[in-house]
Amino acid sequence: MRCAVAIHDRIGRDRLAGAVEPLTPEQALGLLQSAICEAAHAAVAERDAEVELTLCADAEMQRLNFDHMGERAPTDVLSFPLHEWSVERGRSLLEDDGVQPPGPLVLGDVVIDVDQAVRQAAEGDWSVVEELVLLAIHGTLHLVGHDHADIDEEEAMRAAEHRVLGHLHRTHREVAWRPGSLFDRSGHAVTSGS
Repeated sequence: MRCAVAIHDRIGRDRLAGAVEPLTPEQALGLLQSAICEAAHAAVAERDAEVELTLCADAEMQRLNFDHMGERAPTDVLSFPLHEWSVERGRSLLEDDGVQPPGPLVLGDVVIDVDQAVRQAAEGDWSVVEELVLLAIHGTLHLVGHDHADIDEEEAMRAAEHRVLGHLHRTHREVAWRPGSLFDRSGHAVTSGS
């Protein structure tokens, strides 16, 4: 499966650079692309996929959250799937009408509030990049039918998040994952500088 992620940076390069230090914006964006593609891969392994990712600030997210969810506050991530999915035994199944258009399967849009990610990372005592990665995975899983409306759905979604986090930890050795980070919580041993 090939995966394409179109990234729209609405917070500005300097602000992104400050949020993702010590990584460069390019490293952070590459990691977000990997996170999205890995999360999508489990659902659409046999098809090429496309996802749109928008990085925004509180004001834009608050507007989107009100327009689409009726909430008057920002949130960390919103997903706008283009297809109907069901999840059975942790697997995403596309509920289509039998017609498979040629070309990649466009999954939808994920919007992440970088300001909210910064706050959540501080609360969790992990890096902003790790928070952004988790939000990218979480949003992508919503695109392919995962939800957390009840305990069974939430457990399946958390298990899928942990699988993707574990894969990223093993494949992105250029990032110094910190002990106690989200990646450590995914069930994989993390050592300083690993």
